[in-house]
Amino acid sequence: MLDLTTVVAGPIASLTLAQQGAHIIKVEPPGGDLVRRLGFIAKDGSSSTFQTLNRGKALISLDLSTEDGRAALAPLVEQSDVVMHNYRPAAARKLGLDADSLRARHDGLIVAEVTGFGPWDPLSDVRAYDPVIQAESGLAARPDKPEPELYPQYICDKVAGLYLCQAITSALVGRERDGAGRHVAVSMLEAALAFSWMDVHMPLTLKDPLQPGPNIAKVYRPWKAADGWFVVVMLSEKEFGAWCEVVGAPQLLDDPRCADMASRFINWDFIRETCAPLAEHQSADELLDRLREAGVPAGKVNTSDDILNHPQLANSGFIYEGEADGPGPVRLPGAAARFDGERPGQGATCSGQLGADTRMVLEKAGVDDALIARICGD
Repeated sequence: MLDLTTVVAGPIASLTLAQQGAHIIKVEPPGGDLVRRLGFIAKDGSSSTFQTLNRGKALISLDLSTEDGRAALAPLVEQSDVVMHNYRPAAARKLGLDADSLRARHDGLIVAEVTGFGPWDPLSDVRAYDPVIQAESGLAARPDKPEPELYPQYICDKVAGLYLCQAITSALVGRERDGAGRHVAVSMLEAALAFSWMDVHMPLTLKDPLQPGPNIAKVYRPWKAADGWFVVVMLSEKEFGAWCEVVGAPQLLDDPRCADMASRFINWDFIRETCAPLAEHQSADELLDRLREAGVPAGKVNTSDDILNHPQLANSGFIYEGEADGPGPVRLPGAAARFDGERPGQGATCSGQLGADTRMVLEKAGVDDALIARICGD
């Protein structure tokens, strides 16, 4: 698979595919992927974000604005099952990387693209990054906040990348059945809406709802205990009843304002005012133990440092440590999915050096020695 994408959305799609066994060749421009400078910076100048997104990939650097760069890319395209990019339509056509041009050379090719607004008018050639899509998709219009506010993570990038990964896998399955290539396109805007519709945009689903849905951030916001914070979700009657007994508010069970789930959502401020002072004088760990024993979903609010000592993660081996060429020691999360108990790609790191694998990849692809020498600056 040939990955021409930069920043977050495309790289997280190819990372996920690499963790499922795909061989990924990442192509960077001469100045490198912008994400090399995004996040905590290592001693070699590369970033924590680049290391997280691009481990387990072969890294090459080509200047696709030159004839040499495009000539070196051509055999890689011909030998690939999938080519993915995040060029807007005009730029893709200029470089010969639009779906029609690529599939004219390789009719079984899967061409996958992810851009801010997709390859459809009127905004197909408008540039966008995650914060722009958070705004355009309505995610930044936080009803629980006095002003619009961005989520402190690249949520639209990551969601679009995961949708792209799934679509590429589906396209490959389709090709196994009929031999035909596919053009897969994901819009970050549409991905963000598909992902958030059921809660962020629930008012748009029903024309005449009987009552509004709950604000999740308000209803499930963390509770303060004597020694930390925790979250509890009590949807069913059994869960709410157990919460009342554990926290010390059994009187709520006979209060008509708490008679059923719908009533509790409407009167959540009352429940909060009653229970918050009780929780504040108890130990978070003790409350969690008792709630979990009673079958109530509950969890502690952990910091980054807490995560390293999480008993579940320590037992599963999800987080691993390794040595990366350039950055040095790194700590990274494994693949979210296991196959027969194994995590593909566990232990993978990536070099911080731009174009670390250029020569090896081009030689293996059969690129002319003289062209390789020019590209590698021999």
